[in-house]
Amino acid sequence: MNSELIYEYLDKIGRDGYKLGLDRMQKTLKILGNPEKSFKIIHVAGTNGKGSTSTFIYQTLKEHGYKTGLFTSPHIINFYDRIKIDKEISEEDFMRIFEIIKDTIEENDIKVSTFEFITLCAIYYFAEQKCEYVVLEVGMGGRLDATNATDETLLSVITKIGLDHQEYLGNTLEEIAYEKACIMKQNGRCVVYNQQESVLDVFREVAEERDNKLYICDFDEAKNIEINATHNSFDWKNLHIETRLVGRYQLFNAQLALSAIDVLRDELDLSDEDIINGFKNAYIPARFDVIRQNPTVIYDGGHNADGVKALKSSIESVFGDKKIVFVYGVLKDKDYNDEIKLIHENAKAFVTFTPDSPRALKAEDLKKQIEAYSDNVVAKSNVNDAVDYAIEHFKDDVIIIFGTLYSAEQAYEHL
Repeated sequence: MNSELIYEYLDKIGRDGYKLGLDRMQKTLKILGNPEKSFKIIHVAGTNGKGSTSTFIYQTLKEHGYKTGLFTSPHIINFYDRIKIDKEISEEDFMRIFEIIKDTIEENDIKVSTFEFITLCAIYYFAEQKCEYVVLEVGMGGRLDATNATDETLLSVITKIGLDHQEYLGNTLEEIAYEKACIMKQNGRCVVYNQQESVLDVFREVAEERDNKLYICDFDEAKNIEINATHNSFDWKNLHIETRLVGRYQLFNAQLALSAIDVLRDELDLSDEDIINGFKNAYIPARFDVIRQNPTVIYDGGHNADGVKALKSSIESVFGDKKIVFVYGVLKDKDYNDEIKLIHENAKAFVTFTPDSPRALKAEDLKKQIEAYSDNVVAKSNVNDAVDYAIEHFKDDVIIIFGTLYSAEQAYEHL
């Protein structure tokens, strides 16, 4: 089966939409011989910061020499970058495992979602390749997410909670926090992002119910902080940390990951050098990522109100009161009006585009919403045309692409 047929098959099984629930995953994993039991899992949930936090942890374990897998979603540059051991899974390996999973579900008449299918491929691959540790990023929520179909985890990590996917997870931060908190396994350990007290109370309640030891990240540990367009650096306990995952929000994601690693050091032989090198070498695209110079073009995957707040904070930390040219595309099920209200004061101009997704809001419709706040708005049909327009007309300005990860692949290939 070639890659085009794989995409067609995944699109076909995904037409029923996102399916929450563990029964299908657990049944399939059992038929496959429970491959998830062959490695130890660090499970990462949250609304924002999951990918970065997961990457920091993964890279640190890899620096030590542990054979470590990383599963993240959605893909950013290409489909295969969701599944990594040292590097992303090869097309050949994915196609081979795809056939195994496809045969398994069809022979046993199990109707899985697209995300469940890809998660099964990842778990099978990690087991086949004899990973010692796997960092699993939750797809959506936690309690009923496909990644939660495992009996044990070495550590649970929960990032910042915000309002997103309310139709599935609830309409309040506390309801959403509960869904995320349910990645905690009985008698486990969980490290959480320090945030508003009502959310922390939910974490405390679930931790008590499940006999978990709960660690709340202390953001006061970071000293001598430097944030610019190329790197973040700070002192944390006795370590000097530098990372090319930049922006103010990455300062908090990095500290959460450091807190998680600190807990893991109780049983993993991680040296200070492993941690320093892990953070220095950690990289994930589309997180306040400078992808071109002259003019400066940055891609940031902020795609909800909290993500845009984090982007705004990073802009002001790095560029002060400089006005930005925003290349902006959104999905129609997002609270884009809240995003516009948050970011318009930082804007010199907007160039809207239609993301590469069936859920996309049309560029012209987004333009109309922004015109309530800005007179300088142009609509283009896709991200490449939008970026080209911005570069041609704003050669001396900073250009930031944001609002969705679904157009990152196009933008990175184009630039």
